[in-house]
Amino acid sequence: MYRLSGQKTAQAQCDNCGVFLCSICLKAHRRNVTTKTHTIVTFDKMKGRPVQSFRRRHQCSQHQQPLQFYCHTCTKVVCVSCTVVDHDKGKGHNVVSVDEAHQELSQSIQDVFVKMYAKSEILDKAEAELMKKLKNIEMSKRVATDDINNLTNELKQRRSVLLSDVEHKSAQNLQLTKDALEKTRDLQSRVKSSIEYTKLMRSKADTIEDLQVMESSLVPLNTMLEETLQEVSFVRTGVNFVKANIHHLSDGIKAAGMVRSVTFSPTDRPTIVPDSEAYNAIILDPAELPTVMEMDRKLSEGEITCPMLEWDPGTAWCDISVSRRVVTNTPPTTPSPDTGCRIQELRSVLASSPLMVRNSPGQQYIYQLNLWFSVKETIPDSCMILETALTPTPVDSPYHQHTGLSVSVVTCPDHKQKLCLRVAYNNTRLRHTPLTQNRVGQSSDLRLCFVLDGANNKLSVINAADNTVYTTVKHVDFDRPMRVMMHVGDPDYADITGELISGHNVTGSFKDYNR
Repeated sequence: MYRLSGQKTAQAQCDNCGVFLCSICLKAHRRNVTTKTHTIVTFDKMKGRPVQSFRRRHQCSQHQQPLQFYCHTCTKVVCVSCTVVDHDKGKGHNVVSVDEAHQELSQSIQDVFVKMYAKSEILDKAEAELMKKLKNIEMSKRVATDDINNLTNELKQRRSVLLSDVEHKSAQNLQLTKDALEKTRDLQSRVKSSIEYTKLMRSKADTIEDLQVMESSLVPLNTMLEETLQEVSFVRTGVNFVKANIHHLSDGIKAAGMVRSVTFSPTDRPTIVPDSEAYNAIILDPAELPTVMEMDRKLSEGEITCPMLEWDPGTAWCDISVSRRVVTNTPPTTPSPDTGCRIQELRSVLASSPLMVRNSPGQQYIYQLNLWFSVKETIPDSCMILETALTPTPVDSPYHQHTGLSVSVVTCPDHKQKLCLRVAYNNTRLRHTPLTQNRVGQSSDLRLCFVLDGANNKLSVINAADNTVYTTVKHVDFDRPMRVMMHVGDPDYADITGELISGHNVTGSFKDYNR
């Protein structure tokens, strides 16, 4: 597509004058007494003409002399008389020979082509990334829909509501990604067609026409180079169907399951996390799962609440096995699909529902986590083999959770040849206790209770086997939902199991925790 100095699109060329004409100039050319007998060729007819037909002598329409010079100031091919009259160097005009101008503009157009090819490669990469995001969103929609369709008969009454929720939560990001993909493809198409069209016109042009083609092409080509891609802010996103409570349909059908968006977005990373590693904040919307209070066990006349907790298999790393309250590092028989909702770093999973701890008198929550591991191969130094976290801001990362509470089993330099229980809050170590030898065949069974005291803003980690307190954290901010997270390590080093014990299954003596 060629545009003249007035930004009008060229439609034809005058064989006699050798100039390109827009629709307005074309009409004027045909009315003018001097030029009305000239031969006008439209671009459509020009495409079918042989190359040889372009090889002609170009003359100045004003002086009837050969066009041998080019005025950079006026961007016009002129004759020798023109250089004396209208394009005098003494008047500030920059006039050079046609050959010199053609060589200069040829280099300029070649430089633009190099940039255009580079832009094309960037567009190809952007298209591939957008296609991957689009595929994840569509996959998550399909998997969530299948999960809903596989529910028991009682859930059929909620089916239309849940499917509508899937559509609603998929629509915005799905449309955003489709729009970005469409605009990327449109720009890619214009880039490629502009390259092809310019090269075609140049292949049929002689030196002067080629000069004119290149001059008229530079502005639109450079404008196209300046166009930016439409960005999609998230790394991955999708919707997944949360199955919590579907095992209690007879009592709580209206609270059975939900559809939520799980989005992974880049976030500020700690200095110890290299730029090459993924470090994405996990945002779950909505954050709060509807609960059926009859399912939560109240102890000590309502002073402690034991909420029902299960692992969310929809968020689990694809190579770990999750079954309701149990997670293991044993790879599943059938690989799980990548829906965009799954954690992709480490071997981690989130609990289905958050803990909503409110600052009110007597408001306490307690849940239990039984951890078991057996060493299969001596574990390297400074290696984390499992972690359970309680955090308001979970992160999809190859490292432990830096915000909130982290309880992990690690190999450490402080206790040689031993596996230790490490407790940290906001990445500050609070306790480091040896558990067992780092030897093949060694195993350990941990029963941990977590008490969240909303009234006093305290958080305690307790050994449920003997009711001793490992750690108590004060001044805990419970304003945001607290997420339970679990990481199980490499199955080559150890077999690992993490079981959530909540609701009616929580056992132990809690009278000392209320002080």
